[in-house]
Amino acid sequence: MRLIALDSDMTVSEPIVLMNSDDCLKLGVGPTDRVRISAGGTAVSTVVISDSVEKGTVRMPSAFMGKCSVVVGDEVDVAFSPQPESIRSIRKKINGGKLEREEINSIVSDIMAGDLSDKEIIAFVSSFNVNNSDLTEVAYLTRAMASTGETVDFGVRPVFDFHSLGGVPGNKITPIVVSIVASEGLTIPKLSSRAVSSACGTSDFVDTFCDVELNTETLKRAVSAVSGVFACGNEDYAPIGSKIIKAERPMGIDPRPTMMASIMSKKVALGTTHLLMDIPMGDGTKVPDMATAQSFSNDMIGLGTILGIHVECAVSRGEEPIGRAIGPILEAKECIEALENRSGDPTVVDKACGFAGIILEMSGIKDGKTRALEIFRSGKAHEKFLEIVEAQGGSRTLASDDLAPGAFSKDVHAKRTGYVQEIDNASLVAIAKGAGAPTDLGAGVYLLHKKGDKVKEGDVLFRIYAESQGKLDRALASARSRRPMKVLDSYISPVPDDVIVSRIPSKEMLDLIRLRVKG
Repeated sequence: MRLIALDSDMTVSEPIVLMNSDDCLKLGVGPTDRVRISAGGTAVSTVVISDSVEKGTVRMPSAFMGKCSVVVGDEVDVAFSPQPESIRSIRKKINGGKLEREEINSIVSDIMAGDLSDKEIIAFVSSFNVNNSDLTEVAYLTRAMASTGETVDFGVRPVFDFHSLGGVPGNKITPIVVSIVASEGLTIPKLSSRAVSSACGTSDFVDTFCDVELNTETLKRAVSAVSGVFACGNEDYAPIGSKIIKAERPMGIDPRPTMMASIMSKKVALGTTHLLMDIPMGDGTKVPDMATAQSFSNDMIGLGTILGIHVECAVSRGEEPIGRAIGPILEAKECIEALENRSGDPTVVDKACGFAGIILEMSGIKDGKTRALEIFRSGKAHEKFLEIVEAQGGSRTLASDDLAPGAFSKDVHAKRTGYVQEIDNASLVAIAKGAGAPTDLGAGVYLLHKKGDKVKEGDVLFRIYAESQGKLDRALASARSRRPMKVLDSYISPVPDDVIVSRIPSKEMLDLIRLRVKG
């Protein structure tokens, strides 16, 4: 049935559309039945019958109209939508049952087809919690999610990758890691994401100097030519992940099993054989302590074993930003400057070379960090970086000076003499976002001091950049309402430069395993 879409002006907790009783009778739907509405997009909703609605129209909340990609006055197709069989599987999981491969495949298929509402997706995600699912089920879900998009065969093995759980601002190491690893001829097709709730995702800052939206053929050509990329993990690969995230976001939930499946589904789609996980630990991250880090690592390693992917994990410091820059252009400049100068902020260099070193060791190279530092300090990493930039549509002559932050800036000063006791990552992110990041590429925050630094009253603690005076004022107001840096009289030691605090499994254990295998 073709009906005209109108706004219902309703605020509801779940999708509800209003239809005239005559239209419902003609369509064969009754109260609380489900209908599928299709136009530019497709979504499922419950029906409410109301004679206040004109015949030939369907009223829906504006958010639901957005899902269907329609505006007021558009014609939409409305059809009866029977309850899918996968609802029984979701109910089974809620009641503590174990799902088989076919049941999980059915749920994933119905999510992709738009046959499950957001509340039904949330019910599935919530039931799939860490105490009510095993790694076999997570592996089923991972493979099902990977099958919803394209898969890539690069024609080589092994294929390396690394992934960060996030939660730490300024984590700009990806281009450096990829460049070091690729310079050794290893294949590393790194797909990153854009910011969701942060001030800058990896793809946000890489997008300031080269293309990140690569289709499958362009991706394969680039990897074949230069061994690695730092591109964006777009909707070509495991696109169901974004549908699940959209359903989760209003509730603020992100259960470990579905998070693991979402991460690994893209790795499966790219044919990854070796994966290094970055697990930032500390206040504001997803992993508050070492026990949680160990538990998550064990789960990721176990899941990788089932999927045929060798997984190692590195727990990293997450109590303060990596480097000094937060925001797209600021982070790009700091990253490129480190490659150009063959040195940089110790946390950037140590984390990048530490992670690259572990990946090199996963390939069989001994003392990987030493080799990674050699590549970085020799300029080979910078040379490979420029090759990758060119392969992704950027300029081979790219320089950090080519990138300029926002023209409006303001320094934030210390109000007393003392030592920087702590840095509140969440406050710095909020200030950078207030300045316009990540949408405004030149917006962000640059730190002149970090934890443990001695400062005098009036010293500049950090600088805010914006692309307009209005957004700069907004960021300053945000800074005044928060405490992004705490300065007190008592001495506190700086955060150590060695960002990686633990490797799981340990290097000693891995060396022992390799020795036994050789024996």
